[in-house]
Amino acid sequence: MPSVSGLPDAEITAITTSLSQALEERYPFPEVSAAWAKMLNKNARSGVYKGMSACALDKKLTQDLQQVHKDVHLRVICKDELDRREKRQHRSDGKQKDFGFEKVELDADTETAYIQSKGGWSDAPETYEAAIASMNLAAHSKNIILDLRDNGGGTGTVGRLLASYFYPVGQEEYYLYGFEKDRAQSQQEWTYAYTPGPHMPDAKVYILVNHGTASATEGFAYAMQRLKRAKIVGETTVGAGIAGGFAKLGSGTESAFIPSKMIVAPHTETGWEGTGVVPDVVSAPGQERAKAMELIEAERPKG
Repeated sequence: MPSVSGLPDAEITAITTSLSQALEERYPFPEVSAAWAKMLNKNARSGVYKGMSACALDKKLTQDLQQVHKDVHLRVICKDELDRREKRQHRSDGKQKDFGFEKVELDADTETAYIQSKGGWSDAPETYEAAIASMNLAAHSKNIILDLRDNGGGTGTVGRLLASYFYPVGQEEYYLYGFEKDRAQSQQEWTYAYTPGPHMPDAKVYILVNHGTASATEGFAYAMQRLKRAKIVGETTVGAGIAGGFAKLGSGTESAFIPSKMIVAPHTETGWEGTGVVPDVVSAPGQERAKAMELIEAERPKG
């Protein structure tokens, strides 16, 4: 059963203090992390969080942080909630339940491959194997539809792998750029010169997105749109463009996902954070695949 007893005052202070420190150390925009730290210190000193249980505190902290500055990646999570997520995501033997790619359908009439990727992109070998298998099944199609609706993201490496299939063997493209608070830690992200299986440099690519497309899957759609290698079809995405990782808080039983690396287009400081990826072709909710097929039919030779 989840713990519902109130946390000791000393533990609440330790949690808010370590959260403030993690934000000030990692968040790429110091003025924002300073505003968060000021709010946390004020609330802790005035007793706003006094007597709260772990999960109630984490919900309140997340709400307070988002009111100061909205970053949908930033959240505080109690151990009970992390345990529930772990059970939902993994089998009894510890392996992932979902490898991120659920379906590949081939339409010989229109020479179209439809790839559904609704599950998150975990950094597990099985995810890459599923991505490679999906792309190999689609390899000889003239049109590729990648359905990323309701895919909440994961590791951006999967997106770079997928993008690499759409360029000739040996050709790399400057894909995305990530900078941290310490700009010495900034990283260029390039597609790969080689992938397992055939490349598809001439295929027409359509990426389906909606309000549930987030984080790493937004990055893939954003990069492919910026590179003019795909048409984005659907609705504007979530707008979660600062990648990060978990930090332990207080005595170590609570955790926070701390955004730390702003992902942007190369040679700019502009990404999709806060704005989302705006589609090239807008469609009604649930009609994104039909809209992509309309675009494919419109470009087919007549007669």
